Amino acid sequence: MQQEAASPETGHPLIVSYYTPGTAYETHAMALARDASRLGLPARIEPLPARGSWVENCAQKAGFIRKLHRELQRPLLWLDADARLRRRLTPLADISADLAVARRQGWEFYTGQIYFGAGPVAGRLLDIWCDYCIRFPQIWDQVSLGYAWWELSLQQEVRTLWLDDRVYTKRARRSAMRLLQNLFRRAPILQQQESRRSKAVQGLPGRPEFGMDDVPLWWREAAAREAPFPLNATQRRALGLA
Repeated sequence: MQQEAASPETGHPLIVSYYTPGTAYETHAMALARDASRLGLPARIEPLPARGSWVENCAQKAGFIRKLHRELQRPLLWLDADARLRRRLTPLADISADLAVARRQGWEFYTGQIYFGAGPVAGRLLDIWCDYCIRFPQIWDQVSLGYAWWELSLQQEVRTLWLDDRVYTKRARRSAMRLLQNLFRRAPILQQQESRRSKAVQGLPGRPEFGMDDVPLWWREAAAREAPFPLNATQRRALGLA
């Protein structure tokens, strides 16, 4: 599912993703690869074996992106395997950001699509995100990406572009709403929401999931203001980092 060759003057980041073989995500990934090919966009979509839970499968994302970032040294655009590309992502062509990601409710990092620049700041962000995913696999990957952005922002400037729903939209659950969505929503990325059906195994033995609803209010408010501050031991425990 690789078609990395594309006209370099497009300025479009390399689309990267992976899927678990033998699951619904494999079918979705094939459709995503066809979308990229139809649009003339470079893509690298690979199979990875399943791990013990949905959370652990998602936690592989950071390591996979970091591997390709180190190998290729070029801007990358992660898309979940169940995404569909309806048109080119012109807002992400030739940008100078270290990170481009959507935030919901002003603070909730959305990792269905993530852009990482080619430079060392993006590489450092990926290192920190991977470290969180390895040490705290029960924490959802979108939560730990927020933590990584927070930590690195205390050390140096992270040039961040906040995306909105002009770039992506979630697939509506009801058929009538999906029809309206196809007619009127022009976002280039359509997220199929396969996790609604495929998230069968929730947590790790003895280590319950730490998801978006578990993030304390003080972190949400500071992240929404883009005002991170050093964390003490009590605050780290409240974030599931213990």
